[in-house]
Amino acid sequence: AETDPEEDWIGGHSIVYHTPNVVQTIQGVMFDNFGQEGVLGRYPIHFHMSGATSSLVSKNVIVNSNQRCVFIHNTDGVTIDDNVAFDTKGHCYATETGNERNNVFTNNLGAYTQLLTRSNGQSDSPSDTMHGKGAATFWIRNMENTFVGNVAAGSVKE
Repeated sequence: AETDPEEDWIGGHSIVYHTPNVVQTIQGVMFDNFGQEGVLGRYPIHFHMSGATSSLVSKNVIVNSNQRCVFIHNTDGVTIDDNVAFDTKGHCYATETGNERNNVFTNNLGAYTQLLTRSNGQSDSPSDTMHGKGAATFWIRNMENTFVGNVAAGSVKE
């Protein structure tokens, strides 16, 4: 798709929505210019309230993300493995509320994670003074998930 210079912060988004006990596989996909900066829930890969699942997000590339990378929201049992994210804005790989459990993040790379410039009302918003107005490559809300062999490189801090 061509970029509209007046709305270059709007890209595509994907969401796995309310699919408990349904196995989803997202593998070998390049997400370029996905995410909608400042619009809550509009991320390149977003599992939204899908309950318990044995889904797989693996061997994907996320580049030029306008907002976040792989977000797990009230979903359990997803494996996020061997993905690369580069030149992204806001938290990159994350669990959203702290209610997510038994998700496995392994061997993922996040590089050049930048700050958001538009508010999404969340902890990575530029207006969030409570959390330091930052963007974390790995935003961990609940330690009942597994993080092994992941790498964060070259993130930007205000």
